[in-house]
Amino acid sequence: MAEKIMINPVTRIEGHARVSIFLGDDGSVEKTIFHVDQFRGFEKYTEGRMFFEMPIITPRICGICPVSHHLAAAKACDIIVGVEIPPAAKLLRELIHMGQIIQSHSMHFFELAGPDLLLGWDADPAIRNVVGLIEANPQLALKAIALRKYGQRIIELVAGRRIHPTFAVPGGVNTALDVARRDEMLKDIDTMIDYVREGIGLALDYIEKNLIQCAEFAAFSSGYMGLVGKDGSLQLYDGEIRLIDSQGKVVKEFPAWDYDKYIGERVEDWTYLKFPYYKPLGWPEGRAGAGAGAPGGSSDPL
Repeated sequence: MAEKIMINPVTRIEGHARVSIFLGDDGSVEKTIFHVDQFRGFEKYTEGRMFFEMPIITPRICGICPVSHHLAAAKACDIIVGVEIPPAAKLLRELIHMGQIIQSHSMHFFELAGPDLLLGWDADPAIRNVVGLIEANPQLALKAIALRKYGQRIIELVAGRRIHPTFAVPGGVNTALDVARRDEMLKDIDTMIDYVREGIGLALDYIEKNLIQCAEFAAFSSGYMGLVGKDGSLQLYDGEIRLIDSQGKVVKEFPAWDYDKYIGERVEDWTYLKFPYYKPLGWPEGRAGAGAGAPGGSSDPL
Protein backbone atom coordinates (compact mmCIF):
# COMPACT_ATOMS: atom_id res chain seq x y z
CA MET A 1 0.00 0.00 0.00
CA ALA A 2 1.45 3.35 -1.05
CA GLU A 3 -0.74 5.51 1.19
CA LYS A 4 -3.49 5.26 3.76
CA ILE A 5 -6.07 8.03 4.12
CA MET A 6 -8.13 8.12 7.31
CA ILE A 7 -11.48 9.89 7.68
CA ASN A 8 -12.04 10.12 11.41
CA PRO A 9 -14.61 10.69 12.69
CA VAL A 10 -17.35 10.10 10.15
CA THR A 11 -19.93 12.77 10.93
CA ARG A 12 -23.67 13.11 10.39
CA ILE A 13 -24.41 9.53 11.31
CA GLU A 14 -26.05 8.12 14.43
CA GLY A 15 -23.09 6.38 16.05
CA HIS A 16 -19.30 6.27 15.90
CA ALA A 17 -17.35 5.35 12.77
CA ARG A 18 -14.28 6.06 10.65
CA VAL A 19 -13.14 5.18 7.13
CA SER A 20 -9.75 3.87 5.99
CA ILE A 21 -8.86 4.34 2.31
CA PHE A 22 -5.85 2.42 0.99
CA LEU A 23 -4.20 3.72 -2.18
CA GLY A 24 -1.92 1.80 -4.51
CA ASP A 25 1.37 2.97 -6.01
CA ASP A 26 -0.50 4.57 -8.89
CA GLY A 27 -2.78 6.52 -6.54
CA SER A 28 -5.90 4.45 -7.24
CA VAL A 29 -8.07 3.14 -4.45
CA GLU A 30 -7.27 -0.51 -3.70
CA LYS A 31 -9.43 -1.00 -0.65
CA THR A 32 -11.80 1.02 1.53
CA ILE A 33 -12.91 -0.08 4.99
CA PHE A 34 -15.77 1.34 7.04
CA HIS A 35 -15.01 0.85 10.74
CA VAL A 36 -17.83 0.91 13.28
CA ASP A 37 -15.99 1.52 16.54
CA GLN A 38 -18.93 1.40 18.90
CA PHE A 39 -18.86 -1.77 21.00
CA ARG A 40 -22.12 -2.38 22.84
CA GLY A 41 -22.11 -5.98 24.02
CA PHE A 42 -25.89 -6.31 24.27
CA GLU A 43 -26.01 -9.90 23.07
CA LYS A 44 -23.60 -10.97 25.79
CA TYR A 45 -24.84 -9.18 28.86
CA THR A 46 -28.49 -10.04 28.19
CA GLU A 47 -27.75 -13.76 28.35
CA GLY A 48 -29.65 -15.36 31.21
CA ARG A 49 -32.09 -12.46 31.67
CA MET A 50 -35.81 -13.17 31.96
CA PHE A 51 -37.44 -12.85 28.55
CA PHE A 52 -39.99 -10.26 29.70
CA GLU A 53 -37.16 -7.88 30.60
CA MET A 54 -36.00 -7.61 27.01
CA PRO A 55 -38.52 -4.98 25.80
CA ILE A 56 -37.00 -2.68 28.46
CA ILE A 57 -33.33 -3.60 27.96
CA THR A 58 -33.18 -3.84 24.16
CA PRO A 59 -34.21 -0.21 23.37
CA ARG A 60 -31.01 1.00 25.07
CA ILE A 61 -29.21 -0.04 21.90
CA CYS A 62 -30.15 3.35 20.45
CA GLY A 63 -31.60 6.66 21.62
CA ILE A 64 -32.74 7.60 18.11
CA CYS A 65 -34.74 4.48 17.19
CA PRO A 66 -35.53 2.80 20.54
CA VAL A 67 -39.13 2.12 19.50
CA SER A 68 -38.05 -0.34 16.80
CA HIS A 69 -35.89 -2.29 19.25
CA HIS A 70 -38.62 -2.12 21.88
CA LEU A 71 -41.20 -3.59 19.51
CA ALA A 72 -38.85 -6.25 18.13
CA ALA A 73 -38.24 -7.52 21.65
CA ALA A 74 -41.94 -7.39 22.55
CA LYS A 75 -42.87 -9.33 19.40
CA ALA A 76 -40.28 -11.97 20.28
CA CYS A 77 -41.88 -12.22 23.74
CA ASP A 78 -45.31 -12.73 22.11
CA ILE A 79 -43.90 -15.72 20.26
CA ILE A 80 -42.31 -17.12 23.41
CA VAL A 81 -45.58 -17.03 25.37
CA GLY A 82 -47.54 -18.19 22.31
CA VAL A 83 -50.12 -15.43 22.10
CA GLU A 84 -51.77 -13.41 19.34
CA ILE A 85 -52.09 -9.90 20.75
CA PRO A 86 -55.49 -8.10 20.60
CA PRO A 87 -56.15 -6.04 17.44
CA ALA A 88 -56.24 -2.75 19.40
CA ALA A 89 -52.87 -3.50 20.98
CA LYS A 90 -51.37 -4.25 17.57
CA LEU A 91 -52.69 -0.96 16.20
CA LEU A 92 -51.26 0.98 19.13
CA ARG A 93 -47.89 -0.69 18.73
CA GLU A 94 -47.96 0.12 15.03
CA LEU A 95 -48.92 3.71 15.82
CA ILE A 96 -45.85 4.35 17.96
CA HIS A 97 -43.75 2.75 15.26
CA MET A 98 -45.18 5.19 12.72
CA GLY A 99 -44.16 7.97 15.10
CA GLN A 100 -40.70 6.41 15.14
CA ILE A 101 -40.56 6.29 11.34
CA ILE A 102 -41.60 9.96 11.12
CA GLN A 103 -39.08 11.28 13.64
CA SER A 104 -36.13 9.15 12.56
CA HIS A 105 -36.56 9.47 8.79
CA SER A 106 -37.21 13.18 8.98
CA MET A 107 -34.00 13.68 10.95
CA HIS A 108 -32.04 11.56 8.50
CA PHE A 109 -33.40 13.28 5.40
CA PHE A 110 -33.37 16.89 6.50
CA GLU A 111 -30.53 17.08 9.03
CA LEU A 112 -28.07 14.31 8.11
CA ALA A 113 -28.45 13.84 4.34
CA GLY A 114 -30.07 17.24 3.76
CA PRO A 115 -26.92 19.40 3.76
CA ASP A 116 -25.45 17.32 0.91
CA LEU A 117 -28.66 17.20 -1.10
CA LEU A 118 -29.85 20.74 -0.56
CA LEU A 119 -26.54 22.62 -0.40
CA GLY A 120 -24.63 20.42 -2.83
CA TRP A 121 -21.70 18.06 -2.36
CA ASP A 122 -19.31 20.72 -3.60
CA ALA A 123 -20.35 23.23 -0.94
CA ASP A 124 -17.73 24.30 1.60
CA PRO A 125 -17.70 21.73 4.45
CA ALA A 126 -17.73 24.66 6.88
CA ILE A 127 -21.30 25.43 5.80
CA ARG A 128 -22.36 22.00 4.50
CA ASN A 129 -24.01 21.02 7.75
CA VAL A 130 -27.27 21.50 9.59
CA VAL A 131 -26.30 25.04 10.64
CA GLY A 132 -25.62 25.93 7.02
CA LEU A 133 -28.95 24.41 6.05
CA ILE A 134 -30.74 26.58 8.59
CA GLU A 135 -29.02 29.70 7.25
CA ALA A 136 -29.78 28.79 3.63
CA ASN A 137 -33.44 27.88 4.15
CA PRO A 138 -34.68 28.69 7.66
CA GLN A 139 -38.33 27.94 6.84
CA LEU A 140 -37.48 24.46 5.60
CA ALA A 141 -35.34 23.85 8.68
CA LEU A 142 -38.21 24.84 10.96
CA LYS A 143 -40.54 22.46 9.11
CA ALA A 144 -38.00 19.65 9.50
CA ILE A 145 -37.75 20.28 13.25
CA ALA A 146 -41.54 20.41 13.57
CA LEU A 147 -41.94 17.13 11.65
CA ARG A 148 -39.48 15.30 13.87
CA LYS A 149 -41.12 16.78 16.96
CA TYR A 150 -44.48 15.55 15.71
CA GLY A 151 -43.19 11.99 15.39
CA GLN A 152 -41.72 12.12 18.88
CA ARG A 153 -44.98 13.51 20.23
CA ILE A 154 -46.92 10.58 18.77
CA ILE A 155 -44.65 8.20 20.65
CA GLU A 156 -45.02 10.22 23.85
CA LEU A 157 -48.81 10.46 23.63
CA VAL A 158 -49.28 6.75 23.02
CA ALA A 159 -46.41 5.21 24.97
CA GLY A 160 -45.92 7.78 27.74
CA ARG A 161 -42.34 8.79 26.87
CA ARG A 162 -40.44 9.74 23.74
CA ILE A 163 -37.27 7.73 24.37
CA HIS A 164 -36.94 4.17 25.68
CA PRO A 165 -40.69 3.47 26.12
CA THR A 166 -41.98 0.69 28.36
CA PHE A 167 -45.29 0.50 26.50
CA ALA A 168 -45.23 -2.88 24.72
CA VAL A 169 -45.33 -5.94 26.97
CA PRO A 170 -45.57 -9.67 26.23
CA GLY A 171 -49.10 -10.17 24.97
CA GLY A 172 -49.98 -6.56 24.21
CA VAL A 173 -49.50 -3.07 25.65
CA ASN A 174 -49.83 -1.59 29.13
CA THR A 175 -51.76 1.63 28.39
CA ALA A 176 -54.89 2.58 26.46
CA LEU A 177 -55.18 5.65 24.22
CA ASP A 178 -57.81 8.15 25.29
CA VAL A 179 -59.75 10.51 23.04
CA ALA A 180 -57.90 13.65 24.14
CA ARG A 181 -54.49 12.27 23.18
CA ARG A 182 -55.87 10.91 19.92
CA ASP A 183 -57.29 14.31 19.01
CA GLU A 184 -54.00 16.04 19.82
CA MET A 185 -52.26 13.83 17.27
CA LEU A 186 -54.92 14.50 14.65
CA LYS A 187 -55.00 18.29 14.88
CA ASP A 188 -51.64 18.77 13.11
CA ILE A 189 -51.73 15.78 10.79
CA ASP A 190 -52.64 17.68 7.59
CA THR A 191 -49.83 20.18 8.14
CA MET A 192 -47.31 17.38 8.72
CA ILE A 193 -48.44 15.57 5.58
CA ASP A 194 -47.73 18.75 3.63
CA TYR A 195 -44.22 18.91 5.15
CA VAL A 196 -43.59 15.30 4.15
CA ARG A 197 -44.76 15.97 0.61
CA GLU A 198 -42.46 18.97 0.41
CA GLY A 199 -39.54 16.78 1.47
CA ILE A 200 -40.43 14.13 -1.10
CA GLY A 201 -40.62 16.85 -3.73
CA LEU A 202 -37.11 18.01 -2.84
CA ALA A 203 -35.80 14.45 -3.08
CA LEU A 204 -37.47 13.80 -6.45
CA ASP A 205 -36.17 17.08 -7.83
CA TYR A 206 -32.63 16.20 -6.76
CA ILE A 207 -32.83 12.71 -8.23
CA GLU A 208 -34.18 13.99 -11.57
CA LYS A 209 -31.31 16.49 -11.82
CA ASN A 210 -28.63 13.96 -10.77
CA LEU A 211 -29.80 10.64 -12.24
CA ILE A 212 -26.35 9.33 -13.16
CA GLN A 213 -24.80 10.24 -9.83
CA CYS A 214 -27.68 8.68 -7.90
CA ALA A 215 -27.44 5.49 -9.96
CA GLU A 216 -23.66 5.09 -9.72
CA PHE A 217 -22.45 6.62 -6.46
CA ALA A 218 -21.72 4.01 -3.77
CA ALA A 219 -23.50 1.40 -5.90
CA PHE A 220 -22.60 -2.24 -5.29
CA SER A 221 -24.27 -5.57 -5.83
CA SER A 222 -26.25 -6.69 -2.79
CA GLY A 223 -29.40 -8.44 -1.74
CA TYR A 224 -31.99 -6.69 0.39
CA MET A 225 -34.54 -7.79 2.93
CA GLY A 226 -37.54 -6.24 4.60
CA LEU A 227 -41.10 -6.88 5.75
CA VAL A 228 -43.96 -7.47 3.33
CA GLY A 229 -47.66 -8.19 3.70
CA LYS A 230 -49.48 -11.19 2.26
CA ASP A 231 -50.06 -9.19 -0.93
CA GLY A 232 -46.38 -8.25 -1.18
CA SER A 233 -46.96 -4.69 0.02
CA LEU A 234 -44.39 -2.85 2.13
CA GLN A 235 -44.88 -3.35 5.86
CA LEU A 236 -43.07 -1.59 8.68
CA TYR A 237 -44.42 -3.29 11.82
CA ASP A 238 -45.35 -6.86 10.91
CA GLY A 239 -45.22 -9.33 8.04
CA GLU A 240 -43.08 -11.95 6.35
CA ILE A 241 -39.38 -11.31 5.76
CA ARG A 242 -38.72 -11.10 2.02
CA LEU A 243 -35.20 -11.43 0.66
CA ILE A 244 -34.49 -10.25 -2.89
CA ASP A 245 -31.30 -10.40 -4.92
CA SER A 246 -29.46 -7.48 -6.50
CA GLN A 247 -31.74 -7.69 -9.56
CA GLY A 248 -34.95 -7.48 -7.51
CA LYS A 249 -35.86 -11.16 -7.85
CA VAL A 250 -37.44 -12.75 -4.77
CA VAL A 251 -35.02 -15.28 -3.31
CA LYS A 252 -36.89 -16.31 -0.17
CA GLU A 253 -39.82 -15.29 1.98
CA PHE A 254 -40.12 -16.59 5.53
CA PRO A 255 -41.65 -15.77 8.95
CA ALA A 256 -39.61 -13.65 11.33
CA TRP A 257 -39.15 -16.49 13.82
CA ASP A 258 -37.17 -18.41 11.19
CA TYR A 259 -34.66 -15.56 10.86
CA ASP A 260 -31.67 -17.47 12.23
CA LYS A 261 -32.55 -20.46 10.04
CA TYR A 262 -31.90 -18.47 6.88
CA ILE A 263 -29.79 -15.47 7.89
CA GLY A 264 -26.22 -15.68 9.16
CA GLU A 265 -24.00 -12.89 10.52
CA ARG A 266 -20.47 -12.34 9.25
CA VAL A 267 -17.94 -10.81 11.64
CA GLU A 268 -14.76 -9.02 10.52
CA ASP A 269 -11.81 -8.09 12.74
CA TRP A 270 -11.81 -4.42 11.70
CA THR A 271 -15.32 -3.45 12.79
CA TYR A 272 -18.01 -4.20 15.36
CA LEU A 273 -20.60 -4.03 12.58
CA LYS A 274 -22.14 -7.38 11.64
CA PHE A 275 -22.84 -8.38 8.05
CA PRO A 276 -26.08 -10.33 7.47
CA TYR A 277 -26.18 -12.84 4.63
CA TYR A 278 -28.48 -15.54 3.27
CA LYS A 279 -27.07 -18.82 4.54
CA PRO A 280 -27.85 -21.01 1.48
CA LEU A 281 -25.78 -18.67 -0.71
CA GLY A 282 -23.01 -18.18 1.83
CA TRP A 283 -20.70 -15.17 2.19
CA PRO A 284 -20.26 -12.87 0.31
CA GLU A 285 -22.68 -14.03 -2.41
CA GLY A 286 -25.61 -14.01 -0.01
CA ARG A 287 -24.98 -10.65 1.68
CA ALA A 288 -28.10 -8.60 2.31
CA GLY A 289 -28.99 -5.18 3.66
CA ALA A 290 -32.11 -3.92 5.38
CA GLY A 291 -33.98 -0.65 5.13
CA ALA A 292 -32.63 2.04 7.40
CA GLY A 293 -34.84 3.94 9.77
CA ALA A 294 -31.72 5.33 11.17
CA PRO A 295 -28.43 5.42 9.28
CA GLY A 296 -26.68 2.13 9.67
CA GLY A 297 -29.58 0.24 11.16
CA SER A 298 -32.90 -1.23 10.33
CA SER A 299 -36.13 0.22 11.66
CA ASP A 300 -38.20 -2.81 10.72
CA PRO A 301 -38.98 -4.61 13.98
CA LEU A 302 -38.20 -8.01 12.42
